[in-house]
Amino acid sequence: MPIMAYILLKLRPIPVDELARELKRYESIKSCAIVTGEIDAILYVEVKDTKELFDLVKNLRDLPFVLETRTSIIISKCL
Repeated sequence: MPIMAYILLKLRPIPVDELARELKRYESIKSCAIVTGEIDAILYVEVKDTKELFDLVKNLRDLPFVLETRTSIIISKCL
């Protein structure tokens, strides 16, 4: 069973189409929502294990427009 997680991103200003183009490079990113508030985007990801999640977050942090990440692993779904 894959590990499912949300990765919250704080970003430098970047056009949405450019952000989408960069994120499409990662198969494990299943969706991205641009949101209001302190966080700029929320990614839903599915990975095979914690090492793959760690590597994905590391790669995202290396992108020049990513200022900060926060990751929450999903332990249960209620709906």
